[in-house]
Amino acid sequence: MEMFMSAQDYDVDKGVPQESSLLTSSAPRTDATPQAAAPEFPAVYKESRWPLIAVLIGPAIYLAFLLVPFADSTVTQRGGLAIILVAAWYWGTGCIPSGYVMAVPVFGTAFLPGMKFGEILQTLIHPSLPMLLGPALIVCMWSRWGFTRRMALFVLGKVGTSVRVQAVTWLLLATCISFVAANVVIAIALTPIVLEMLKAVGYDSPSKLLKSKSAMLIIIAVGIGASLGGFLTPMAGGQAAITWTQLCTTLGYTVPMAPFAARLVLPVFLSIIPVALLFGMFFPSDVKRFEGSEDYFLDELKRMGPLSRAELWGVVIFLFAIILPFTQPLWQPIVPQGIDINPNIIFATITCLLALIPAPDKGAAVKPSEYQKGERLLGMNSIKILPLQAFLIWPTAMSISILVNKTGASDLMVPLLGQYWNLPPYVGTGLFALFCEALGNVASDTGAAGMLAPVVASAPLAAGENPIPWLLMMGYTVNFSFMVPSATSTMALPIALGGKASWRLPVYGFFVAVACGVVSWLFWGTVQALDLQFWLTV
Repeated sequence: MEMFMSAQDYDVDKGVPQESSLLTSSAPRTDATPQAAAPEFPAVYKESRWPLIAVLIGPAIYLAFLLVPFADSTVTQRGGLAIILVAAWYWGTGCIPSGYVMAVPVFGTAFLPGMKFGEILQTLIHPSLPMLLGPALIVCMWSRWGFTRRMALFVLGKVGTSVRVQAVTWLLLATCISFVAANVVIAIALTPIVLEMLKAVGYDSPSKLLKSKSAMLIIIAVGIGASLGGFLTPMAGGQAAITWTQLCTTLGYTVPMAPFAARLVLPVFLSIIPVALLFGMFFPSDVKRFEGSEDYFLDELKRMGPLSRAELWGVVIFLFAIILPFTQPLWQPIVPQGIDINPNIIFATITCLLALIPAPDKGAAVKPSEYQKGERLLGMNSIKILPLQAFLIWPTAMSISILVNKTGASDLMVPLLGQYWNLPPYVGTGLFALFCEALGNVASDTGAAGMLAPVVASAPLAAGENPIPWLLMMGYTVNFSFMVPSATSTMALPIALGGKASWRLPVYGFFVAVACGVVSWLFWGTVQALDLQFWLTV
């Protein structure tokens, strides 16, 4: 995913998003020194300006595949494969905004024989979109009324002033929340709180933040944590939703959310352990403790006052929205036959209700001047922080996933991936994990899942193998896209700080990705070697 907030979106004096963002802390600003001229960030962080030739390479790839036949392929098959490669090129290079890649499957497929333009457009409107968008909107509502800030302050007020303990706490907090809500929204909601905390303990300028190993450790922990938990449920991230959707398509029925999550609890937990150790023991820190940070958290929490009714409404409705899909096997038998109540319908209904219910008060984080009488729980002020660019990637990836089968491109890709299924368990899973993780870090994690899902579902079947563990492993492993901001938007906020953050992120991200990749390899290799049926069936 592309960087949804550039360096220009940041107030370089405060180190937090400008007033247009509703995430800015309500703490009063104190300027002890006269304002100096804003420091210039390197041009690469202001805006991505790739040469025109980088954009034109995309159409060149497309035309080359159409005009050069190979392997007894048809024009439509080669066109479908070209669309995958062009989308991967644009996502990987970032020469155009990631959301604009949506045009690639639309116009690229429209010129292929046997493809109808109307059917192509329909692939962009996937019925699973409410399941991904709904939890993200609810977290936006949390942020608007102050619950996200209250939760972070409460937790961090209990952990003390140790830098490493705080880094691990931020990591785990972001990870746990991202289990059930879009990871990019979690990063947007938590990062400004981190920046305000760092400002309170003395890191009150971009230069101080960038020079501090401790400050960058915590900032990057939020981004990686938000991404790390993004595969436990289909509500957490685009790659998880794509994997779940493809699994349902392959099996021919809607897989309940609870069995899906149950098969991922252990591998996700195992991946958290080495990452927490890296932040808690190995990544460098220039100070052991933040002076007064605990007092800052407690003071800010006290300033917020008691839990507001708007916050309470948001929490109750969110818990209701989460519990319903997970308990579907319990209440489904009482639903009249013929009525399909799936997670997508649940989240679509709940978000619509939130848009109609008036906010009972102004919450704990909204200034009186910013509160509009008659404002809804989920109104325009709530969704301002929603990163639309990030959510354009998911329908694009789903469209590509569908078109891979419609064009027959999957038949050309199966031989390329078919080698993994025929290798010894630990060899096959090791190579497959390396391939998936590399692709997830080159393209977007969601885009990689969209490209691979239909092929990974069909290739094992063609080889007479069970596709379920390979699908789960694919979605789980492409999620480890920590090294570059183009792979996932959760890394955009650390990068938006500019300067030396640029080298710390890929370095830290590399070690985290390696650790998680090893966990994926060993876990799924063990599943295959020992024939563990729990992970081989759903």
